Amino acid sequence: MQENESLDDYAQQTANAVEGIDTSLIGSDVDFTLEQVITKNDAVVGHYHLVLAKGSASVHPGASAGPDIVIKQDAETARAIRAGELHAQGAFLTGKLSIDGDINKLLEHGPLLSSLLSG
Repeated sequence: MQENESLDDYAQQTANAVEGIDTSLIGSDVDFTLEQVITKNDAVVGHYHLVLAKGSASVHPGASAGPDIVIKQDAETARAIRAGELHAQGAFLTGKLSIDGDINKLLEHGPLLSSLLSG
């Protein structure tokens, strides 16, 4: 992430989570972008994207030029998932979280995303 970029609170939480990761978990062949859109009362309150590529992870504000996956949820759902009170799969199954894009690529990188963003 560049010094002059400004991240919203949701993006900053993700940036903090990936800051100290073991980059050996991200293979040089990994090229994956996940975009998050978080809303409150139909207004966007968080919008960022996580890029896993060439052995590194980075978080950037706003939309990505070509995300593999876009996840959209309201702020309460995002908070509950982050706090471990709600599993993302449960949120998806109940319609509290939507996923658009290449689901196969998400499933392929799911274990890596979990290991990077847990704790």
